[in-house]
This record gives sequence, structure tokens and C-alpha cells, in this order.
Amino acid sequence: MKDIFSDMQATIGCTYISDLPHHKRMVWQEMKQLNLADYPLKQLEDFAGYVFGVPYPIIAEALQKGRDSD
Repeated sequence: MKDIFSDMQATIGCTYISDLPHHKRMVWQEMKQLNLADYPLKQLEDFAGYVFGVPYPIIAEALQKGRDSD
């Protein structure tokens, strides 16, 4: 099973997962490229809360709006 925490850590180039909240802009840009359906919903909810401090539905809606305007 894929793990968004470790995938994002590797993509961003962080030493520790705990560094991810300090790189919100880079994480956000990468999230727009990922197929989030590859990850379990519970993990996405945990990730959104951990990195951005908001519930996942807010992140999902913002990502969708960004895709709709492309």
C-alpha cells in the first residue's frame, strides 16, 4: 500500500516527516500532481490535518477547484 507521508517526504526531500508542515507550499504543489486515489482516505485525512491543519475535505475541494480552472 502506498504511503503519502513517506512518498511526500521523498519527493520534497525532507529528512524527517516532521519537516513536511514547514514546506506547505511545496507539498501543495506536489499534491496537485499526485493521484490521491492511490492513497487510503484515512491516510489522506491524517496527512491533511498533520501538514495543513485542516480537514481533508477542504484540501480535496481546493484541489478540485484548481483542476477545474486549469
